Amino acid sequence: MPEKHDMTLLQLANFVRIVELQSLTKAAALARIAQPALSRQVRALELELGTRLLTRHGWGVTPTAAGEVLAEHARIQLRQAEATRDAVHALAAEPTGRVTLGVPSSLASTLLPALSAALLARYPALRLQFVDAFSATIHKRTLAGDLDLAILYEDRAMGPLTATPLLAENLVLVGPLRADIDPSKTCAELLASVPLILPGRPNRLRLIVDLVTSEGPQNVLLEADSLPAIIGMVQQGQGFTVLPYSAVAPQVEEGKVAVFPLEFPQLSRTLLLVRPAGRQPTAAIAAVEDEVRTIVTSLGARLQWKPLFPGKTSP
Repeated sequence: MPEKHDMTLLQLANFVRIVELQSLTKAAALARIAQPALSRQVRALELELGTRLLTRHGWGVTPTAAGEVLAEHARIQLRQAEATRDAVHALAAEPTGRVTLGVPSSLASTLLPALSAALLARYPALRLQFVDAFSATIHKRTLAGDLDLAILYEDRAMGPLTATPLLAENLVLVGPLRADIDPSKTCAELLASVPLILPGRPNRLRLIVDLVTSEGPQNVLLEADSLPAIIGMVQQGQGFTVLPYSAVAPQVEEGKVAVFPLEFPQLSRTLLLVRPAGRQPTAAIAAVEDEVRTIVTSLGARLQWKPLFPGKTSP
């Protein structure tokens, strides 16, 4: 019977590299070890688990069904190990460690540049990762524990998340510069009077529009799950969309699009600062939370954000 060895975090990390790169050669170069040594690590894992983990091809390797399961669980263990290291490092005087922040696409272009500049200048030991995606994706990844921190729209079905109010913002109709809009129309009438370009369901903003128009607008020209693409189509005069003012503030300031208030009733939404429930915030996470609030306060007037917190917290 072959000698058994407990798998190590190093072996798991190297196996995940192999799966992601689909190449032993590339993974060995990234791990800075010889390829034969990496192959022996894989063989040791296969002997320990009693099954084949990789299928070899002329162009590289792919994981077997067992290999995919191992890679998935390995990623979880590696994240947990990193969180443990960060929790210990958090006891240091200066916030250190990795922080992953998820932000809806409608906020990313205005919030993240200012946030990154402030954090890198103040906390050079932080390792930051920003995730820019539509809200449904950010919500899902936060629930899965992939993100340390996220900004999400308030929703009754938030799930097991720790949330605090961050800001409120009104939604506006965004259209071409010379659009002819009747400001006396109600919100529902206005949305029904123009060709719309909207993200697909279950995007939170789309659901708000659907709610205002009862069964959803019947004049949706097309659906696009890409914020830059939607704004680009509107700039070209292809249609109108609904967004918070902050998402198109640069285009408005540059004279590329026009915005029109949506009133009677006024459309607005609340955004929350959230993290997975039960996850103890490290000093690094607290520092990012604090800086997010600072940026929201400083950019509030220009981007028409209304902060929903009493004031800047202490670092």
